[in-house]
Amino acid sequence: MKTKTIKTESWIISTIEDTDCLMIGGGDGSDIVADIRIDHPDAEQNAHLIASAPELYEALKRLTEEAAKELDQGATDDGIWNCKRLADARHALAHAEGRELGCI
Repeated sequence: MKTKTIKTESWIISTIEDTDCLMIGGGDGSDIVADIRIDHPDAEQNAHLIASAPELYEALKRLTEEAAKELDQGATDDGIWNCKRLADARHALAHAEGRELGCI
């Protein structure tokens, strides 16, 4: 049985010959976080997105924190646009954390 592995910083994507799925999880196979059927048209893209989720989350969190300090958030057109984009990012982070935000 052959195994193909693609590593990300946090997890790996494994394909095992003669199986119909991609597995995403820890390197030793004990911490599988997702099992995706390869017959789905976006299976490989979804596997890469799931495998990179921890890095994407941390990057968005850092970017949001820094942007909140640096960007104009005043009542100018740019400031209002910046506030909306920060609100979108904060909403995405809240969703990833399993919580909902009221007023941001």
